[in-house]
Amino acid sequence: MGTVTINLAGLAGNAETRIGVSGSAGNGKDGNGQVKNGSVFIGNLNQPGADRVEQRRAQARKQANKMLMDQFGRDNEVTDTMDELRTRNRDIGKEIGSLREQIKEFKDGQEAMREQHGIMPDSEEQKQLDLIRKVRGAMDSGDWKGLTADELKQVAGMDTSQLTTYQRTSLDTDEVIKRLEKEIEKLEGERRGNTSTVTGLKQGLLKTSYKGITKAYEAADSIMDAASDDIIGMLVQDAKAYVDEKLEEIVEAAKKKAEEKEEEEKKEEAAEEKKETQEELTQAIKEAASEQAGQMEQIAESTDAPQAGKAEENNKVLEIAEQQEDLQKTVDKMLREAKLLEEDMKGLMVDGLY
Repeated sequence: MGTVTINLAGLAGNAETRIGVSGSAGNGKDGNGQVKNGSVFIGNLNQPGADRVEQRRAQARKQANKMLMDQFGRDNEVTDTMDELRTRNRDIGKEIGSLREQIKEFKDGQEAMREQHGIMPDSEEQKQLDLIRKVRGAMDSGDWKGLTADELKQVAGMDTSQLTTYQRTSLDTDEVIKRLEKEIEKLEGERRGNTSTVTGLKQGLLKTSYKGITKAYEAADSIMDAASDDIIGMLVQDAKAYVDEKLEEIVEAAKKKAEEKEEEEKKEEAAEEKKETQEELTQAIKEAASEQAGQMEQIAESTDAPQAGKAEENNKVLEIAEQQEDLQKTVDKMLREAKLLEEDMKGLMVDGLY
Protein backbone atom coordinates (compact mmCIF):
# COMPACT_ATOMS: atom_id res chain seq x y z
CA MET A 1 0.00 0.00 0.00
CA GLY A 2 1.40 3.36 -1.02
CA THR A 3 1.96 6.45 1.00
CA VAL A 4 1.39 10.08 0.08
CA THR A 5 3.87 12.94 -0.08
CA ILE A 6 2.45 16.27 1.10
CA ASN A 7 3.93 19.38 -0.49
CA LEU A 8 3.11 22.52 1.52
CA ALA A 9 4.61 24.97 -0.96
CA GLY A 10 1.32 26.66 -1.77
CA LEU A 11 0.51 27.60 1.81
CA ALA A 12 2.88 30.50 2.26
CA GLY A 13 4.77 30.90 -0.98
CA ASN A 14 7.72 28.73 0.05
CA ALA A 15 8.59 26.47 -2.82
CA GLU A 16 11.05 24.51 -0.68
CA THR A 17 8.73 23.33 2.07
CA ARG A 18 7.72 19.66 1.64
CA ILE A 19 6.33 16.99 3.96
CA GLY A 20 6.07 13.23 3.32
CA VAL A 21 7.54 10.47 1.13
CA SER A 22 6.67 9.19 -2.31
CA GLY A 23 4.23 6.31 -2.66
CA SER A 24 3.86 3.21 -4.78
CA ALA A 25 0.09 3.32 -5.28
CA GLY A 26 -2.31 5.89 -6.64
CA ASN A 27 0.18 7.22 -9.24
CA GLY A 28 -1.18 9.51 -11.87
CA LYS A 29 -3.38 12.56 -11.65
CA ASP A 30 -6.99 12.74 -10.46
CA GLY A 31 -9.72 14.82 -12.07
CA ASN A 32 -8.77 17.88 -10.05
CA GLY A 33 -5.02 17.67 -10.65
CA GLN A 34 -4.31 17.05 -6.95
CA VAL A 35 -2.57 13.65 -6.89
CA LYS A 36 0.44 12.90 -9.04
CA ASN A 37 3.14 10.25 -8.51
CA GLY A 38 1.83 9.60 -5.00
CA SER A 39 2.06 13.29 -3.99
CA VAL A 40 -0.64 15.70 -2.86
CA PHE A 41 0.05 19.41 -3.41
CA ILE A 42 -2.13 21.12 -0.84
CA GLY A 43 -1.35 24.57 -2.15
CA ASN A 44 -3.55 23.77 -5.18
CA LEU A 45 -6.54 22.43 -3.25
CA ASN A 46 -9.44 24.88 -3.29
CA GLN A 47 -12.66 22.90 -3.66
CA PRO A 48 -15.23 23.21 -0.81
CA GLY A 49 -17.48 20.42 0.55
CA ALA A 50 -17.66 19.07 4.09
CA ASP A 51 -18.93 15.62 3.01
CA ARG A 52 -16.44 14.94 0.24
CA VAL A 53 -14.27 12.67 2.38
CA GLU A 54 -17.15 10.42 3.39
CA GLN A 55 -18.54 10.40 -0.15
CA ARG A 56 -15.17 9.36 -1.58
CA ARG A 57 -14.77 6.64 1.01
CA ALA A 58 -18.31 5.38 0.37
CA GLN A 59 -17.64 5.33 -3.36
CA ALA A 60 -14.47 3.29 -2.88
CA ARG A 61 -16.27 0.87 -0.56
CA LYS A 62 -19.00 0.39 -3.10
CA GLN A 63 -16.53 -0.32 -5.88
CA ALA A 64 -14.45 -2.68 -3.75
CA ASN A 65 -17.53 -4.53 -2.47
CA LYS A 66 -18.90 -4.87 -6.00
CA MET A 67 -15.64 -6.40 -7.17
CA LEU A 68 -15.71 -8.87 -4.30
CA MET A 69 -19.38 -9.71 -4.85
CA ASP A 70 -18.85 -10.25 -8.56
CA GLN A 71 -16.09 -12.72 -7.77
CA PHE A 72 -18.30 -14.46 -5.22
CA GLY A 73 -21.01 -14.64 -7.84
CA ARG A 74 -18.70 -16.19 -10.38
CA ASP A 75 -17.76 -18.77 -7.79
CA ASN A 76 -21.47 -19.27 -7.05
CA GLU A 77 -20.88 -18.33 -3.44
CA VAL A 78 -22.76 -15.77 -1.35
CA THR A 79 -21.69 -14.37 1.97
CA ASP A 80 -24.04 -13.28 4.72
CA THR A 81 -23.99 -10.24 6.99
CA MET A 82 -21.19 -11.65 9.12
CA ASP A 83 -18.91 -12.02 6.12
CA GLU A 84 -19.54 -8.45 5.03
CA LEU A 85 -18.83 -7.06 8.48
CA ARG A 86 -15.60 -9.02 8.82
CA THR A 87 -14.52 -7.91 5.36
CA ARG A 88 -15.29 -4.35 6.30
CA ASN A 89 -13.29 -4.66 9.53
CA ARG A 90 -10.35 -5.94 7.49
CA ASP A 91 -10.56 -2.85 5.29
CA ILE A 92 -10.93 -0.61 8.32
CA GLY A 93 -7.71 -2.00 9.78
CA LYS A 94 -5.85 -1.10 6.60
CA GLU A 95 -7.41 2.34 6.45
CA ILE A 96 -6.44 3.02 10.07
CA GLY A 97 -2.90 1.78 9.42
CA SER A 98 -2.60 4.07 6.41
CA LEU A 99 -3.91 7.08 8.33
CA ARG A 100 -1.48 6.46 11.18
CA GLU A 101 1.38 6.32 8.71
CA GLN A 102 0.24 9.63 7.29
CA ILE A 103 0.13 11.21 10.78
CA LYS A 104 3.69 10.03 11.43
CA GLU A 105 4.85 11.48 8.11
CA PHE A 106 3.23 14.83 8.86
CA LYS A 107 4.82 15.00 12.32
CA ASP A 108 8.22 14.00 10.95
CA GLY A 109 7.77 16.60 8.24
CA GLN A 110 7.02 19.31 10.82
CA GLU A 111 10.25 18.56 12.66
CA ALA A 112 12.22 18.46 9.42
CA MET A 113 10.74 21.80 8.38
CA ARG A 114 11.70 23.36 11.73
CA GLU A 115 15.29 22.22 11.28
CA GLN A 116 15.27 23.33 7.63
CA HIS A 117 14.26 26.86 8.64
CA GLY A 118 16.76 26.89 11.50
CA ILE A 119 14.08 27.45 14.17
CA MET A 120 15.38 26.71 17.66
CA PRO A 121 12.96 25.39 20.32
CA ASP A 122 13.59 28.45 22.52
CA SER A 123 13.37 31.03 19.70
CA GLU A 124 10.76 33.82 19.75
CA GLU A 125 9.23 32.46 16.54
CA GLN A 126 8.73 29.03 18.12
CA LYS A 127 7.43 30.52 21.39
CA GLN A 128 4.86 32.59 19.48
CA LEU A 129 3.72 29.49 17.58
CA ASP A 130 3.44 27.47 20.81
CA LEU A 131 1.39 30.28 22.41
CA ILE A 132 -1.07 30.29 19.49
CA ARG A 133 -1.38 26.52 19.85
CA LYS A 134 -1.98 26.94 23.60
CA VAL A 135 -4.81 29.44 23.06
CA ARG A 136 -6.25 27.22 20.33
CA GLY A 137 -6.31 24.28 22.75
CA ALA A 138 -7.96 26.38 25.47
CA MET A 139 -10.60 27.61 23.03
CA ASP A 140 -11.39 24.07 21.82
CA SER A 141 -11.59 22.63 25.36
CA GLY A 142 -13.23 25.66 26.99
CA ASP A 143 -10.62 25.61 29.77
CA TRP A 144 -8.77 28.94 29.98
CA LYS A 145 -7.20 28.43 33.41
CA GLY A 146 -3.76 27.66 32.02
CA LEU A 147 -3.44 31.05 30.30
CA THR A 148 -2.34 34.28 31.94
CA ALA A 149 -3.69 37.73 31.13
CA ASP A 150 -0.36 38.65 29.51
CA GLU A 151 -0.48 35.61 27.24
CA LEU A 152 -4.03 36.42 26.17
CA LYS A 153 -3.09 40.05 25.51
CA GLN A 154 -0.14 38.91 23.42
CA VAL A 155 -2.29 36.71 21.18
CA ALA A 156 -5.08 39.29 21.09
CA GLY A 157 -2.65 41.81 19.66
CA MET A 158 -1.26 39.51 17.00
CA ASP A 159 -1.63 40.27 13.31
CA THR A 160 -2.01 36.74 11.97
CA SER A 161 -1.33 37.93 8.44
CA GLN A 162 2.28 38.51 9.56
CA LEU A 163 2.90 34.90 10.64
CA THR A 164 6.05 33.40 9.17
CA THR A 165 6.02 30.63 6.58
CA TYR A 166 7.12 28.16 9.23
CA GLN A 167 4.42 29.23 11.72
CA ARG A 168 1.54 29.17 9.24
CA THR A 169 2.59 25.89 7.67
CA SER A 170 2.91 24.34 11.15
CA LEU A 171 -0.63 25.45 12.07
CA ASP A 172 -2.03 24.10 8.81
CA THR A 173 -0.26 20.79 9.42
CA ASP A 174 -1.57 20.68 13.01
CA GLU A 175 -5.12 20.88 11.65
CA VAL A 176 -4.47 18.12 9.09
CA ILE A 177 -3.15 15.84 11.84
CA LYS A 178 -6.17 16.61 14.00
CA ARG A 179 -8.54 15.70 11.20
CA LEU A 180 -6.68 12.49 10.45
CA GLU A 181 -6.97 11.53 14.12
CA LYS A 182 -10.71 12.17 14.01
CA GLU A 183 -10.99 9.93 10.94
CA ILE A 184 -9.23 7.18 12.89
CA GLU A 185 -11.69 7.62 15.79
CA LYS A 186 -14.64 7.24 13.40
CA LEU A 187 -13.18 4.11 11.82
CA GLU A 188 -12.40 2.54 15.20
CA GLY A 189 -15.96 3.21 16.33
CA GLU A 190 -17.31 1.56 13.20
CA ARG A 191 -15.05 -1.44 13.71
CA ARG A 192 -16.19 -1.87 17.34
CA GLY A 193 -19.81 -1.78 16.18
CA ASN A 194 -19.14 -4.37 13.48
CA THR A 195 -17.39 -6.67 15.94
CA SER A 196 -20.30 -6.42 18.36
CA THR A 197 -22.75 -7.30 15.60
CA VAL A 198 -20.66 -10.25 14.45
CA THR A 199 -20.48 -11.55 18.02
CA GLY A 200 -24.27 -11.43 18.26
CA LEU A 201 -24.89 -13.27 15.03
CA LYS A 202 -25.57 -16.96 15.26
CA GLN A 203 -25.93 -17.73 11.61
CA GLY A 204 -22.87 -19.49 10.26
CA LEU A 205 -21.14 -18.83 7.06
CA LEU A 206 -22.15 -20.63 3.93
CA LYS A 207 -19.44 -23.02 2.94
CA THR A 208 -17.82 -21.84 -0.22
CA SER A 209 -14.71 -22.60 -2.18
CA TYR A 210 -13.81 -18.89 -2.53
CA LYS A 211 -12.18 -19.62 -5.86
CA GLY A 212 -10.41 -16.53 -7.13
CA ILE A 213 -11.09 -14.55 -3.94
CA THR A 214 -7.43 -13.68 -3.44
CA LYS A 215 -7.29 -11.83 -6.75
CA ALA A 216 -10.52 -10.02 -5.93
CA TYR A 217 -9.12 -8.86 -2.58
CA GLU A 218 -6.00 -7.51 -4.29
CA ALA A 219 -8.13 -5.52 -6.73
CA ALA A 220 -10.28 -4.21 -3.87
CA ASP A 221 -7.13 -3.14 -2.02
CA SER A 222 -6.00 -1.10 -5.02
CA ILE A 223 -9.34 0.71 -5.07
CA MET A 224 -9.11 1.55 -1.35
CA ASP A 225 -5.48 2.72 -1.73
CA ALA A 226 -6.46 5.18 -4.44
CA ALA A 227 -9.35 6.43 -2.32
CA SER A 228 -6.98 6.92 0.64
CA ASP A 229 -4.74 9.18 -1.46
CA ASP A 230 -7.75 11.24 -2.55
CA ILE A 231 -9.02 11.53 1.03
CA ILE A 232 -5.67 12.84 2.28
CA GLY A 233 -5.77 15.57 -0.33
CA MET A 234 -9.32 16.52 0.66
CA LEU A 235 -8.40 16.69 4.35
CA VAL A 236 -5.39 18.89 3.64
CA GLN A 237 -7.49 21.25 1.55
CA ASP A 238 -10.25 21.57 4.16
CA ALA A 239 -7.72 22.02 6.98
CA LYS A 240 -6.04 24.95 5.21
CA ALA A 241 -9.34 26.82 4.81
CA TYR A 242 -10.38 25.99 8.36
CA VAL A 243 -7.19 27.35 9.92
CA ASP A 244 -7.86 30.78 8.39
CA GLU A 245 -11.19 30.97 10.23
CA LYS A 246 -9.79 29.47 13.42
CA LEU A 247 -7.00 32.04 13.67
CA GLU A 248 -9.57 34.86 13.67
CA GLU A 249 -11.55 33.10 16.40
CA ILE A 250 -8.39 32.63 18.47
CA VAL A 251 -7.56 36.34 18.32
CA GLU A 252 -11.12 37.40 19.19
CA ALA A 253 -11.37 34.92 22.05
CA ALA A 254 -8.05 36.12 23.47
CA LYS A 255 -9.21 39.77 23.27
CA LYS A 256 -12.41 38.95 25.13
CA LYS A 257 -10.67 37.04 27.88
CA ALA A 258 -8.02 39.76 28.25
CA GLU A 259 -10.73 42.38 28.77
CA GLU A 260 -12.50 40.20 31.34
CA LYS A 261 -9.30 39.66 33.30
CA GLU A 262 -8.50 43.38 33.27
CA GLU A 263 -11.98 44.14 34.66
CA GLU A 264 -11.54 41.55 37.40
CA GLU A 265 -8.19 43.07 38.38
CA LYS A 266 -9.77 46.56 38.62
CA LYS A 267 -12.54 45.25 40.88
CA GLU A 268 -10.01 43.48 43.09
CA GLU A 269 -8.00 46.71 43.42
CA ALA A 270 -11.18 48.64 44.38
CA ALA A 271 -12.03 46.03 47.00
CA GLU A 272 -8.56 46.28 48.49
CA GLU A 273 -8.79 50.10 48.66
CA LYS A 274 -12.15 49.88 50.46
CA LYS A 275 -10.69 47.41 52.91
CA GLU A 276 -7.81 49.77 53.71
CA THR A 277 -10.26 52.69 54.15
CA GLN A 278 -12.32 50.65 56.63
CA GLU A 279 -9.22 49.79 58.63
CA GLU A 280 -8.21 53.47 58.78
CA LEU A 281 -11.73 54.45 59.85
CA THR A 282 -11.78 51.80 62.55
CA GLN A 283 -8.47 53.11 63.91
CA ALA A 284 -9.84 56.70 63.91
CA ILE A 285 -12.89 55.54 65.90
CA LYS A 286 -10.66 53.86 68.45
CA GLU A 287 -8.59 57.02 68.85
CA ALA A 288 -11.72 59.19 69.19
CA ALA A 289 -13.10 56.85 71.85
CA SER A 290 -9.83 57.03 73.75
CA GLU A 291 -9.92 60.84 73.60
CA GLN A 292 -13.53 60.82 74.88
CA ALA A 293 -12.50 58.66 77.84
CA GLY A 294 -9.80 61.19 78.72
CA GLN A 295 -12.32 64.04 78.62
CA MET A 296 -14.62 62.08 80.94
CA GLU A 297 -11.83 61.71 83.46
CA GLN A 298 -11.22 65.48 83.38
CA ILE A 299 -14.90 66.12 84.06
CA ALA A 300 -14.82 63.74 87.02
CA GLU A 301 -11.78 65.44 88.49
CA SER A 302 -13.40 68.87 88.07
CA THR A 303 -16.51 67.69 89.90
CA ASP A 304 -14.40 66.67 92.92
CA ALA A 305 -12.47 70.04 93.10
CA PRO A 306 -12.68 72.27 96.32
CA GLN A 307 -15.35 74.97 96.64
CA ALA A 308 -12.78 77.74 96.17
CA GLY A 309 -12.66 78.77 92.55
CA LYS A 310 -15.75 76.65 91.83
CA ALA A 311 -17.20 79.08 89.28
CA GLU A 312 -14.07 78.90 87.18
CA GLU A 313 -14.07 75.13 87.35
CA ASN A 314 -17.75 75.01 86.40
CA ASN A 315 -17.01 77.01 83.26
CA LYS A 316 -14.27 74.59 82.43
CA VAL A 317 -16.64 71.67 82.98
CA LEU A 318 -19.19 73.22 80.60
CA GLU A 319 -16.48 73.77 78.01
CA ILE A 320 -15.35 70.13 78.32
CA ALA A 321 -18.97 68.94 78.09
CA GLU A 322 -19.40 70.86 74.84
CA GLN A 323 -16.21 69.34 73.46
CA GLN A 324 -17.48 65.92 74.52
CA GLU A 325 -20.74 66.49 72.65
CA ASP A 326 -18.87 67.52 69.50
CA LEU A 327 -16.63 64.53 69.84
CA GLN A 328 -19.63 62.23 70.26
CA LYS A 329 -21.16 63.59 67.03
CA THR A 330 -17.89 62.94 65.19
CA VAL A 331 -17.75 59.37 66.52
CA ASP A 332 -21.40 58.75 65.53
CA LYS A 333 -20.67 60.00 61.99
CA MET A 334 -17.65 57.70 61.73
CA LEU A 335 -19.73 54.76 62.90
CA ARG A 336 -22.37 55.47 60.27
CA GLU A 337 -19.71 55.63 57.55
CA ALA A 338 -18.16 52.42 58.82
CA LYS A 339 -21.57 50.76 58.66
CA LEU A 340 -22.03 51.82 55.01
CA LEU A 341 -18.54 50.61 54.14
CA GLU A 342 -19.29 47.29 55.84
CA GLU A 343 -22.36 46.87 53.60
CA ASP A 344 -20.22 47.64 50.53
CA MET A 345 -17.70 45.01 51.58
CA LYS A 346 -20.48 42.45 52.00
CA GLY A 347 -21.61 43.24 48.47
CA LEU A 348 -18.11 42.62 47.16
CA MET A 349 -17.96 39.31 49.00
CA VAL A 350 -21.25 38.26 47.38
CA ASP A 351 -19.81 39.14 43.98
CA GLY A 352 -16.87 36.90 44.74
CA LEU A 353 -14.34 39.70 44.39
CA TYR A 354 -13.08 39.91 47.97
